[in-house]
Amino acid sequence: MRRMIRKTAIIAGVLGCVTSPALAETVLKFASFVPTKYVLHKPVFEKLANDLAQETGGEVKIKIYASGALGKGPVEQYQRAARRIAEISYGLPGYTSSVFPKTLLIELPGVTQGHQDATRKLWKVMGSHLKSEFKKTVPLAVFVTPPAVLMMRDKPIRSLSDLKGLKIRASSKSAAAILTAYGATPVQMPATKVYTSMSTGVVDGALMGTGSLLIFKLIEPTKYVTMGLPEMPTTLFMVMNEQAYKELSDKNRKILDKLTGLDISLRAAQLEANFGDLGMKKFRALPGKQVIQLSAGEQAKFAKAAEAGVASILSEAEGKGVPARAVFNAMKN
Repeated sequence: MRRMIRKTAIIAGVLGCVTSPALAETVLKFASFVPTKYVLHKPVFEKLANDLAQETGGEVKIKIYASGALGKGPVEQYQRAARRIAEISYGLPGYTSSVFPKTLLIELPGVTQGHQDATRKLWKVMGSHLKSEFKKTVPLAVFVTPPAVLMMRDKPIRSLSDLKGLKIRASSKSAAAILTAYGATPVQMPATKVYTSMSTGVVDGALMGTGSLLIFKLIEPTKYVTMGLPEMPTTLFMVMNEQAYKELSDKNRKILDKLTGLDISLRAAQLEANFGDLGMKKFRALPGKQVIQLSAGEQAKFAKAAEAGVASILSEAEGKGVPARAVFNAMKN
């Protein structure tokens, strides 16, 4: 009898092991178009992955696919998250300007004063104005690069008139409109194509953040850098597929919310700024390179031209039903 009871207990125990559910583990694919040496990879992307795994007790993990491993082309990054090719993606709203007409207003001259200010202003109006643009996704981080400078291949830019007719790379439709107001011919293209385009003369220069000197090796084809332009940062995002976000448990969603949002955005913006400072330091140290600071008189000319460009952008957006002036003013104030 004792033997039978013991055998029954063993069988029950085995069956219990077989039928009891294993601990659920969620692995979120993170699509990044930049390499692992990128300034944000370890201190932001990997840190988020490590912190999330630790605080959820291993229930939620992030696996990062760097250098376009889940699909080449930074232009498609937003759709990779929206369509759940990846649960999380990193990219630029400027590459799909028509999707983010309100978000990209942060890049217009006259709105911000520095990368921290710009990032705070993005989150200040996120709930009231911007979140609706992030369709099928949840913004985890939205921040900016340092203000753009003019990186020129052959021609130094010391005045507004120097830009007339030159082909200049633009990151977004709004940046292109401002360059047009400056008298240049804007050419929209992903940052990954600028090196070749500048080296071969497809464009004469680029309007980009200083970190691009190192990230995209533009320190090589760039001979002149002009500073002192009306402030125009470039916006960056890290977004999560909305359905994947909803599938997390309430507890794990709260943990993810705590690890993302304004704080991670401010940290990423500062890292971008620090990297931009390093890029300029290295550029100044190279023989044959020159940094040009616009005079006060020329800064005023650029600012006046920029005002006309901003007015044009706002009017066009309003004509399409976008409350651009309301968002623009909310960002500024």
